[in-house]
Amino acid sequence: MAYLYNESWQRLLEYLRSYKMGISKQRKWLEQFVSISEMFDYLARKLNRSFELIQTSLKEEIKVVTIIDSDYPKLLKEINDPPAILFLLGNDLNYDEKLTVSVIGSRYSTNYGERVARMIVESLKHKNRTIISGMAVGIDSIAQITALKSGMNSIAVLGSGVDVCYPQSQFRLYQDLINQGSIVSEYPPGTPARSYHFPARNRIISGLSSALIVAEAGLKSGTMITAEYAANQGRDVFAIPGSIFMKQSQGCHQLINDGAKIIVDQTSILSLSSEFGSTIPNSELKVLEIIHQFQPNYYELISLIKSETSELSILLGKLEALGYIELQFGKFCLTDHGMSLLV
Repeated sequence: MAYLYNESWQRLLEYLRSYKMGISKQRKWLEQFVSISEMFDYLARKLNRSFELIQTSLKEEIKVVTIIDSDYPKLLKEINDPPAILFLLGNDLNYDEKLTVSVIGSRYSTNYGERVARMIVESLKHKNRTIISGMAVGIDSIAQITALKSGMNSIAVLGSGVDVCYPQSQFRLYQDLINQGSIVSEYPPGTPARSYHFPARNRIISGLSSALIVAEAGLKSGTMITAEYAANQGRDVFAIPGSIFMKQSQGCHQLINDGAKIIVDQTSILSLSSEFGSTIPNSELKVLEIIHQFQPNYYELISLIKSETSELSILLGKLEALGYIELQFGKFCLTDHGMSLLV
C-alpha cells in the first residue's frame, strides 16, 4: 500500500530541494533509513515539527511510493538511475512484474503501425498482464486503450505530474487508466510537461518492463531513446519491420540491424506471449480441455464454446502458434505440448 500525498510529503520535497539533492542524492539519502516512518521521525527531530504519514489505496488520491518501500517495483529498482520517489494515481503497484511488456511507437503512427500495435497487445492478452507505455498520441495510446479493452492492467508513465494530463487530447484514456490501471511519474504533482522531461521518463517506461516492443519509430525519436534504455537495462527488445519508404519504420529497421528481435509475421505476433513466460489463462485452458475431450472441427467448436467466429479464429491461431493444438483431417487435437498443460 502506498502513502497519501499530503503536506508532509510537500515538506519533504522542500527539504530535498533546499539541499539541492538530485535523483541520485535523494536515493542515497533515503536509503540510509530502514523505513519511511524512520525518515519522517528524523525530519521531525531535525525541523522540530510533526509529520503525518497516511497509507491509502484509493484510486483517485495521489499516492507516493519511495525506493525504500516494499511496493516499489523490483525491476525498476534494478536500473542504473531509478527514481527515488514515484507519484501515483489509480491502482497500487502490486502487479506481476514477470508479465510486464512495454509497447511503444511513433506519435505519427500509420494505419499499418496502429493495426500491428492492436494485434500485439491482443495477442498478449492475459488476466495478469501489464502493458506499459507513455500515453502519447499514436502507438502508445493505442496500445494502452487496447490493453484496457482486453481487461488487462496498464501503466502510463508521464513527463508531468500525475495530476497533469498530457497530452490533453488523451484525457479519456487518462481517466480510464486511473479507474482501471495506473498513472505514474517521478515528477511532483502540479509539474507541467516539459520537453526535457520525456527522455528521462523513458528510462522508467523500459525499466518497469521485462521486455519492450517497438511498433513504429523514426530514427531520431523518443521511442529510440526508450529502446536504447531497454537494451542497456538488459531487457529484450522486439521491433516490427515496415516499408523502406516510411520514416516511421526507419527506427525499427535500425533496431533490428542493431540486434533487436524481429517480429516477421502474424504467427510471430501470436507466439509472443510464450516469449515472456506467461501461463495460459483459464479461458484458453477451457478451450484446450474441450478440444481434448471432443476433438471437434471448427464449426463444432463454435457451438461448444459459444464464441464469436472472429474471436475464436484469433484464439485458435494463437494456440496453434504456441504449439498447443494442431489440425488433423479437419479436426482440432492437442499436441504433446498442449497435453502437458492439462496434467
